[in-house]
Amino acid sequence: MVKSILAISEGGPDAVMSFRLAARIAVMFDGTVDAVHFSETGAHDADIAVQSLPFLKTLSEERYKARRLESQRAYSELVAPLPGATFTGEEGLTREQLVQRGRHASLVVIGRPGADEENISPETVKAAIYDCARPVVIAPPEPKPTPMASVVVAWNGSAQAARAVGSALPFLKRAAWVTIVVVDAAPDEVDAPRLVRYLGRHGIEAAVDQVTSHALTGRGRGRALLAHVGDKGADLLVMGAYGHGELSNFLGLGGATAKVIASCSVPLVLAH
Repeated sequence: MVKSILAISEGGPDAVMSFRLAARIAVMFDGTVDAVHFSETGAHDADIAVQSLPFLKTLSEERYKARRLESQRAYSELVAPLPGATFTGEEGLTREQLVQRGRHASLVVIGRPGADEENISPETVKAAIYDCARPVVIAPPEPKPTPMASVVVAWNGSAQAARAVGSALPFLKRAAWVTIVVVDAAPDEVDAPRLVRYLGRHGIEAAVDQVTSHALTGRGRGRALLAHVGDKGADLLVMGAYGHGELSNFLGLGGATAKVIASCSVPLVLAH
């Protein structure tokens, strides 16, 4: 079950996105949240230009402080009321230490990358997905207030998709409707009927939908998947995460994973 959630904020608009969804999931599963403010750069990290112009250094430090305070504010408002919740906001937390915290959590929650104009493509996303060895939930800017009753599972038979399904079992067991979506393949080609049987053994009834995207790129297939999620009125999407390269410039070049991460309007469960 989902008992320990690591919620990461870098102090921009992702603070509310991450902490709000993490608290919601904690309530669903009677768990708790360890909230963390993390920054790839510290208050005293300044490049040559900033060091040569003291007023820029001051602006940089003030901005860092403001982002840390925003994480603290969001925690106090959204997470602090949960029993056992914690907040870490001290300067100096390294990415490696953040990854270690993630490895001791049931899942990791982060706000949607790209929503923060000052931090468009954070390396934190890659660290969470590829290094924490835990499922990651991407929180959208404006999630539905309704329960996560309808879940779409993107299925292609891959190891990543299988891990995502396994990670999402607690959500799937609570859902009223589960739909397995196969894009640009026949369900039998990717063993979707066997997945239906597997879920059935967990008490989960699932239907299978086939989508033909006519897309030549991964991003096109990602758009087709997101359109189907919208058509189904889904509250949650589950899918595998593929390839480091897709995330390094996910708002520019990239495949289906990159497109879905940048545009999904519902909470997104990912596993690599």
